[in-house]
Amino acid sequence: MNQLTSPITSIKPAFESDSPLRVGILAAPDFTLLSLSCFIDFLRLSSDERDYSRQIYCHWDLLFDNTDPIYSSCGIPLIPRRLFGDPREYDCIVVHGGILHGTTPVPDAYLAFIRQAVASQVRVIGLCTGQFLLARLGLLTGLRCAVHFSLAEEMQALYPDVIPVTDQPVVHDGGITTCPGGLASINLAAQLVTEKCGQIRADKTLHYLLADRGFDEMRERKQEGELGLKCSDQRVANAVGLMLQRIHESGTVADIAKLVGVTERELTRLFNQYLRASPAMYWRQLRLKAAHWQVINSSRSITQIAYECGFTDSSHLIYWFKRTYHATPSRLRKLRQTVGIH
Repeated sequence: MNQLTSPITSIKPAFESDSPLRVGILAAPDFTLLSLSCFIDFLRLSSDERDYSRQIYCHWDLLFDNTDPIYSSCGIPLIPRRLFGDPREYDCIVVHGGILHGTTPVPDAYLAFIRQAVASQVRVIGLCTGQFLLARLGLLTGLRCAVHFSLAEEMQALYPDVIPVTDQPVVHDGGITTCPGGLASINLAAQLVTEKCGQIRADKTLHYLLADRGFDEMRERKQEGELGLKCSDQRVANAVGLMLQRIHESGTVADIAKLVGVTERELTRLFNQYLRASPAMYWRQLRLKAAHWQVINSSRSITQIAYECGFTDSSHLIYWFKRTYHATPSRLRKLRQTVGIH
């Protein structure tokens, strides 16, 4: 018996579904692998019984204008399964965008196929940053679209007639569906499977994915009071998320306030109300926590740590470090080396 064959049960013969969910996927150069893999793997698990991975209830193709590899933003390539053809072969066309600062241009044929799908009245879905490509084609004018909160300002700057939504995993408006990507791609796939294959099939996959309780751990991590991400005010939660993203960068509270759509004064009021700290104090504590970890767990110089954690210089770091941890970074490092502080 093949070592990879289950000793408990054999694979049942494949059969054809009367109406499988058929999805055409357009991955732009420098696409983000996580969003795409979450989306496709949900389809894969929904498409068959157990984990057999046959395309029975769901069918998907990676489409492009040639069969050359399409490289993700992390450098891992995918090979297109089919060339652009008739979009009416699919229930929906998923436009999966790449990182906005990518240097590889999106081919004209890619954009032309999106236009063809719209003209053929095939459902078009923007995933990750695919919304920016749809907006570029004028397909989101006056419409609401789901974007990651860190990209809302860029969407408004580039396409002021588009209405970015940052607090929903999937948005439907004007016949266009959008999803910010990441783990929200699972929400998108679950909705598509439910619509075409029924709730039971989507629930089967969700149960399979949640069986290891990994999502529960992530939810618990997000609920930790120290992170401030559980705040009921989405503006505060988004501000904290941006601070976490930018711990290693220089920046101002005014920058964060602008990104979440409030004034600096209003953000200060919200932070004091919900987190009992000013935005500047909260952000500094995040930076100090990152610096503390590096002092204890790395051999980087104090100057390098100060730079990497967003402090203006080593003196600035040492001042706040001593006030918070009652020892200079160098002193704490020596104590750790002699008595094993963690």
